Amino acid sequence: MNLDDRYLIWQLVQTRRAYAVIRFDNEFLRGQLGSLAGTWPEAAFCVVDAAKGPGDLLLPDCLWNTDHRLFISSRLKDFLSRQALPDVEFWPIKVIDPTGRPVGQPYFFLHLFNGPDCLDLAASGATRSRILPEKAEKLERLLFVSDPERPLFRPKTFAQITLVQWSLAKAIAQQKFSGFRFMGLFDYGLKGDLPPHPERYKVDALIR
Repeated sequence: MNLDDRYLIWQLVQTRRAYAVIRFDNEFLRGQLGSLAGTWPEAAFCVVDAAKGPGDLLLPDCLWNTDHRLFISSRLKDFLSRQALPDVEFWPIKVIDPTGRPVGQPYFFLHLFNGPDCLDLAASGATRSRILPEKAEKLERLLFVSDPERPLFRPKTFAQITLVQWSLAKAIAQQKFSGFRFMGLFDYGLKGDLPPHPERYKVDALIR
């Protein structure tokens, strides 16, 4: 099933003058598929790199990190919390630099749980995990067995991506948040210049 007209990919964006997360102790998250209520550490923190470029550094609304985690600003958290999103939690996290000094305003870890089992792994060209064969380590494309009808989620069998419904993406884009962008499902796995696609103009218009 092709759902290009229903969802977009939430992609983190790294820039030279923005802080990026270089450390987050996430052992307590391993194997956790449900709510983090009662397990989130009171002193949770992430360390950001303060040496990305000359001049004043920026704190975007979504901090870049290699694990695709969603560390979001209070402003973005307040906006999303008003959307009544199912299976979404916001947990406070302190942002510090390598010396331990707090950086900026409080941030939140956006936790998406109870992910729907909606991907067609065979049609998506999945490379399955050797340890957990029901999950994928890599995908060649994004194809589905069903429409989960969720505004914001991570698929159960491939949690490395965050998907967002077009209607929610449009509402987010109007607020001019920083640190991430939206890409079409047809863009998944592409690097460098994006080839022509009949639906790309809609995504480009949304980004602008």
